Amino acid sequence: MKFVVIGLGHFGAALAERLVAMGHEVIGVDKSMNRVEACKEKLTNVICLDSTDPIAANHLPLKNTDMAVVCGGADEGESLLITAMLKKRGVQKITVRSITGLQESVLEAMGVSDIIRPETESAERWAMKLSIKNYINLFEVTHDHYIVEALVPKKLVGKSIGETELNKKYNVIVLTKLKQISQQNQIGAKTFILKAGDIVNAKTMLEEGDIIVVYGHKNDIKEMIEDNM
Repeated sequence: MKFVVIGLGHFGAALAERLVAMGHEVIGVDKSMNRVEACKEKLTNVICLDSTDPIAANHLPLKNTDMAVVCGGADEGESLLITAMLKKRGVQKITVRSITGLQESVLEAMGVSDIIRPETESAERWAMKLSIKNYINLFEVTHDHYIVEALVPKKLVGKSIGETELNKKYNVIVLTKLKQISQQNQIGAKTFILKAGDIVNAKTMLEEGDIIVVYGHKNDIKEMIEDNM
């Protein structure tokens, strides 16, 4: 896919680099030459221009773009101007980073449904990580339903999925389990990567150190982990 990422601050640059790593074509745009220079070796292409300037915006490479992502920072007005410009130019898929509830409401009124809420989502992840000992990672499906990666609680080690009856007791579904593989990084420090496993069934055994991927309501997942610590 071809992405145009407008705004190469910390979030925008990280998102753009991740998309490139996943094999996509990514054109980064920012009005700061320093930010553009910092990203020029990491993205497919980079452009330095002010996307709020109607004349400069005419040079944005929007033709055949699959999605434009607006990753503006604290300036809500600038972000909304860029979004309006993209819609005026007929970009079909627009995703916008939102900072405040008011900005989100305006974006929804503009017909933008794909809204990134990094501060809120990040706070939710940290709240889960700090309050649940075994928590590894979280993916929000809806406001209250998540897919969570968590270390297998002690009371479940040595049991099969069928024996745990997690679906019956807690109304959660174990989708798969992962293994942590030890490796060394470039400076020789010990790190861990996750190795994907097969889809689990009733006979799948849970072993110490396994990471289970669980889907369900956040409160049910939390209860399931805490009950089996």
